Amino acid sequence: MKPFMKEERGSFTIEATLVFPALLMFTLIGVFFCIIIFQMGTASYMAHKVSSELAYTWNSTHKDIKTGDFEKTEYTGLAGGDGLYWRVADNDVLGFFNLSGFSGRSLVENKLDKAYIYNGAITLKVDYNNTLIYSEVEVEAESGLYIPTFLKNMIGSKVKGTSSHVVTETPELIRTANFGKYLWSEFGMNGALSDAVSSIRKFFGGE
Repeated sequence: MKPFMKEERGSFTIEATLVFPALLMFTLIGVFFCIIIFQMGTASYMAHKVSSELAYTWNSTHKDIKTGDFEKTEYTGLAGGDGLYWRVADNDVLGFFNLSGFSGRSLVENKLDKAYIYNGAITLKVDYNNTLIYSEVEVEAESGLYIPTFLKNMIGSKVKGTSSHVVTETPELIRTANFGKYLWSEFGMNGALSDAVSSIRKFFGGE
């Protein structure tokens, strides 16, 4: 037995039947693993990119999502813009109180639709949340895996990446801070609900 193990006869057969197929299998596994990691990274990158661009251009429906450019006639306070008080009813504020806004297509939907120019091999799902204290854009990117069917049956056929970005609007932040400061100075922390309601009415010019 020992002389047979020391001889070189049959070594090529062993390599051809065991070693080479094992190397090929490990190589293919490594390639498929890299493909999956690459597609996961691509989906996460696209979700982050779209959420940041939407948050950056949120203060105007007419802003280009890629560059942020818009025409002079489309400023917020002008006739071609979103309207000076679009944040009151068209920024999904009423949704915080489980109330519906005005009829027709809202500005929020128009703003979110700008993200769909990136739809292609990667499918995007965008959403907007306004909690009064802060608002954010959420994006989910989904991509199909380009791998053999038997691997899809094992690990799934799609990968997802999610990202959220806080909308930082200076005018809205200043108004919210001033409004909160006014309410605090009027009825404080221990004031009754009626005091809060009357203060809000007074703030908006009511009796």
